[in-house]
Amino acid sequence: MRFWPWRKEHWERPEPPSEITLQAIGWVRNDVAKPRPHGWENVVSRIELLPEHEAKLHRIEAYSHVIVVTYLDVAAGAPEKPGQMTLASGNTYGIFATRSQLRPNHLGISVVELVAHEGCILTVHGLDAIDGTPVLDVKPYLPEYDAVPGARISGE
Repeated sequence: MRFWPWRKEHWERPEPPSEITLQAIGWVRNDVAKPRPHGWENVVSRIELLPEHEAKLHRIEAYSHVIVVTYLDVAAGAPEKPGQMTLASGNTYGIFATRSQLRPNHLGISVVELVAHEGCILTVHGLDAIDGTPVLDVKPYLPEYDAVPGARISGE
C-alpha cells in the first residue's frame, strides 16, 4: 500500500491557480495596537484558534518553537506598495530582501517560542504581529529543515 493512496502511478500536475483564497484559522491577541518595525522580542501573544482546529494542535507542546503564518491585514490597506526600501543604513533592498510587511501578499512568517498550549490557545513569545492579526497556519519548528548553519545574511 502506498503512503498517498490518492496518487496514481501516472500523475499530471493541474494548472496552478493565479488567485488563492485562504481562511483564517485564528487570531493573534496581544497588547500591540499598531505595526512597528522593531521591539517584538519581548512580546507575549496568544494565538486563539477556532474550536474546530483544537484536535490539530494535539502534541504541539512537544516542540519548543513553532512557525506561525499570518496575514498582515493592516499592511494590505497601506497606500504604498514599494518594490524597494531604503533601510536605516542607507542601503536599498528589493522588498523580497526585507522583512517588511509591505509585500505583495502581506504574509508574515515567524519562528516563535511556544510558551504554553491550552485547548485552542497557544501562548508564544516574540511573534511580530499586532492584536487581531489573522493566523493562517501553525507548524512545528524542525531544526533539521528550518535552520541552515552558516547561512549568509546582509550585514544590516
